[in-house]
Amino acid sequence: MNFAFDNLHDFMAMGRHGVYVWSAWSAALLSIIYLIMQSRYVRQQFIKEEQAKVHLQNIRANRLKQESLK
Repeated sequence: MNFAFDNLHDFMAMGRHGVYVWSAWSAALLSIIYLIMQSRYVRQQFIKEEQAKVHLQNIRANRLKQESLK
């Protein structure tokens, strides 16, 4: 099996394009991590807001029910 690079240093240098290659990989990876974390945060906020809405609707429904029983 023939490898494109003889050692780890050559692999990291990528034929003098290593800075570009690894900075591009880093930027892509950081972007993906940010998007995942931001999506989870937005989802959690949405769930909390919806739970609060349901809770308020239940409170209002119970008040109306109690008032109609009086």
